[in-house]
Formats: sequence, structure tokens, C-alpha cells
Amino acid sequence: MKVSRGGPARPWAQVVERRPSPEADELGHARSNASSAATVAIATVAVIGLLLWVLRAVFDVVALVFAGILLAVFLRGIGDWLSRRTPLSSGWALVVTVAALAAVVAAGVWLIAPSLAAQVDELAQRLPQAARRVAEHAGRYAWGRELAERLSDVRILSHARQALLGATRLLSTTLGALAGAVVVLFVGLFLAAEPAAYRKGLLRLVPIARRARASTVLDDMGHILRRWLLGRLLSMAVVGVMTWIGLALLGIRLSLTLALLAATLTFVPYLGPLLALLPAALLGLLQGPAMAGYVVALYLGIQLVESYLITPLIQRSTVSLPPGLILATQVLMGTLTGGLGVVLATPVLAVLVVLAKRVYVEGVLGDTTVNQGEDVPVPGLPEER
Repeated sequence: MKVSRGGPARPWAQVVERRPSPEADELGHARSNASSAATVAIATVAVIGLLLWVLRAVFDVVALVFAGILLAVFLRGIGDWLSRRTPLSSGWALVVTVAALAAVVAAGVWLIAPSLAAQVDELAQRLPQAARRVAEHAGRYAWGRELAERLSDVRILSHARQALLGATRLLSTTLGALAGAVVVLFVGLFLAAEPAAYRKGLLRLVPIARRARASTVLDDMGHILRRWLLGRLLSMAVVGVMTWIGLALLGIRLSLTLALLAATLTFVPYLGPLLALLPAALLGLLQGPAMAGYVVALYLGIQLVESYLITPLIQRSTVSLPPGLILATQVLMGTLTGGLGVVLATPVLAVLVVLAKRVYVEGVLGDTTVNQGEDVPVPGLPEER
């Protein structure tokens, strides 16, 4: 008897092949893409956080080195100008430049230091009087009394801590400032004495095919920093002289000290003039509200002349920096390294703008119209009618 091997299939032995629906397939791809994007975002945030932590840890040193580079650019610019117009070599021209600047500083200290020290002492005594008068005037109003109470509470809470840490902070700040000044001085002198050696060493870090372009970028950065420094020094001189004359005509005491303060703070765009205005307005307030108004009007007029006459003439041969970008850079660098970062924010931003234009926009993107002015149409965009 033959047994048939091919009987009817049993229902429980049937294998049903199920394929995922298109909707489920798309959902799986979406989940996978979302997971990958989240991973990339977390990794990016972690890397940025690590870089910011490292940058903050070393930014003080980097800022001091950059300040030394600025000093070297300044000294080398004067030395090269002197060398082109005299028989002196570049080395001897640099020696003469350093000696002349040292003599000028020493003569200024010898002639101005006694009267300046007396004015600074008087300023330290008169500013609290002006501040008390402002507080008395504000105390006539409800908002002024409320503000005074809050400030008083803050002073009481922080008084003990300030008493304990005051001497240590003063000592550490003084020693740190002296050490920083020494570092900046030696870095500037060494870089100004042998710029070619450091330049060649830096260019050797660039691939051979790109060294010519890197050399051009370094030349552009040096030119921008020289012109920017020249513009700042010219602005400082004009602001200092105009402030001295204006305050003397108004009869404000300590006009020399306030003028030197205004000239020094002009090195920091936007924030510096505002800080210079505060002590002058307070001293003017001691002679009456009208005098304080005259002082404010004087400072505003001087800043208008500096902002709309001197700065545009200088920026014709330098990079034009938007005010919002300057302020954002000052806040960022001030957060990272304090006052030194605020002082160096504008030249650092100028260097970064040159790098972005020359290396990325021209070198990577191939856009050669970046330095042809704002009136030139942007490649890839339709022309505006």
C-alpha cells in the first residue's frame, strides 16, 4: 500500500510572510533620522562646551599674546616708516623708535605726574560727594528711595566678604597687571625685532600649495591692524585735546585728568566714551544740574565729531565693522577675560573679519567680490531694481 507524501497542508504549519507597510517603513526612517540628528546635536553641544571651557582657561594667555602682537605691529610700523625715510636700517630704526617712545613717556611722567597725581586724589575725594548729591536728589522720589533701600541691602550682605577679600584682590590684581604688562612688553619687543623669523615659522605650518595665499592674508591682517591702531591713536589725541579745552572753558576742575581718561577710554569704541562721561558728569553736577548738562552736551558733541568725521576717514583704508558686531564681541570677550578682552575686542574682530573674507569667502566659496564695496551685487542673488 502506497502512502501519499503530498497530502493537504495543515493550517498550523502554514508560514505567512508579512511585509511592512509603506507607512511603517517611513515611520522607522523618521525615527532613525531623529535619533541621528539628536546624537549629532548632543555631540555638537558637547564639543562646543568643551571648546568654550578650554578657550576660557587659556584666553587670558591668548589675550596677552595678542596685545603683544598689537604692540609689535605699532613699533614695527613706526620703525619701518622711519627706515624708509632715513638711512637707518630696520633694526636701528626700531631701536630709535623704542628709545624715543621711552623718552616721551618719561618726560610726560616727569612733567605731568605731580599735577596729575594731585588731580587724581582730588577726583577720588570729589566723586563720592557727587554720588551722594545724586542719591539725595533721587531720594526725593519713590523710585529713588526704593532703589536706595535695595542697594543698601546689597551693601550690607556683601560688606563682610569685601572686607575679607579686599586686600587679596588688590594684591592679586596689581601683581597680575604688572606681570601682564611685562609679558606684553617682551612679546611685543621680540616680535618687532625679528618678525620675519616668526612669519616664516608660521607659514611653514601651512600646506605648500597655500603658502602664497597665507602670506597675503598675513599682510592684509598686518595692514588692517596698523591702520586701525593709527586711527585709534588719532581719535584718542583728538578726543583728549577737545575734552581738555572744552572742560577748561566750562570751568570744570580736574580737566586734565578727565581729558586723559577720555583719551585713554576712546581706545575702546562705544563703551569707552560712555565710561569716560560718568565722572565728568558727576563733577559737573557738583556745580549744578545746568553744568552737568553742559558737560554731557560737550561729550556728545566730541563723540559726534569722532564718530562721523574721524572714524569714516580712517575706515576708508581699513575694514568696516558694524557697531552691533563690535558690541557683541566686546560682551563676549569681556565675559571670557574681563577688561582686557573688552579692550582687545575690536582689533580681534578686525582680524577675524579679514580671515573670514580672505580664507572662507574668497578661498572656499570663490566669491571675489567681497572687498569691492557694498554697492556690488552679491553673486547668486537677483539684482535689486
